[in-house]
Amino acid sequence: MMIKNKKIKTDLETRLEATDRLLKYFSNRKRKNIENSLVRPLYQEVLKTLFIIFSMLTCVFIPLELLLDFIIPLNYIVSLAVFLVIFYAELKVYEKIWGKKGKWSIEKYKRYKK
Repeated sequence: MMIKNKKIKTDLETRLEATDRLLKYFSNRKRKNIENSLVRPLYQEVLKTLFIIFSMLTCVFIPLELLLDFIIPLNYIVSLAVFLVIFYAELKVYEKIWGKKGKWSIEKYKRYKK
């Protein structure tokens, strides 16, 4: 009985440690994102947020509308194809503007700040 209780305690301890590491990881990541957002000018962060919101809306509503407009077997194919094309185009635009080599990349502002 004592061995079983010890095993349960060690299992709980390992789970707690794993959860603690995961929380620390997400906390550090959140802090880093906040620090990065403070490096860029505010208007760029606002435009980035608006772009992401607009992208999410277009990636949801256009394929859903196509899903309703076409007949059953065709609507799934067309909707998926349009979604993939829109998503790919949005990723390319995001990469050109805010990506590593983009016009408003975070690396450029970090270089100027140092």
